Amino acid sequence: MKKIIIFLLCICVLCTGCFASKKVEDDKEKSVVKAEKISYSKLNDIVNNYSDYVNVDVVDVREEEDFMDGHIIGAINIPLSDLSDIIIANDREIIVYADTSAKSRQAANELITLGYSNVKYITGIDNWPYDLEK
Repeated sequence: MKKIIIFLLCICVLCTGCFASKKVEDDKEKSVVKAEKISYSKLNDIVNNYSDYVNVDVVDVREEEDFMDGHIIGAINIPLSDLSDIIIANDREIIVYADTSAKSRQAANELITLGYSNVKYITGIDNWPYDLEK
């Protein structure tokens, strides 16, 4: 009888631990902030009406050579490899882009990991339909 009671208690403890672990994982997923994707037209509106968007920084995370070949008007260049060194006030909106959507999203999520909360990205400059600055 003691063995059965001990066995049942062990199962209860194990099950409680599993459910508690699942709750912690669920809470983590709920608290994860994900970067918002914005459209090309929205970013184009921002860069062409900068006086309405003075608290916005557009960050090109491509390498300097690619940036010099052409970038979105008003963008600053901080290569993805240097993104952890970024110094931008946390109250500003940051819009990042790279050559592809995956790299843009990666950069945005890295900024969120670094503590920036107002981060957005576009799907990549490769298909940018507007003029670029050189």
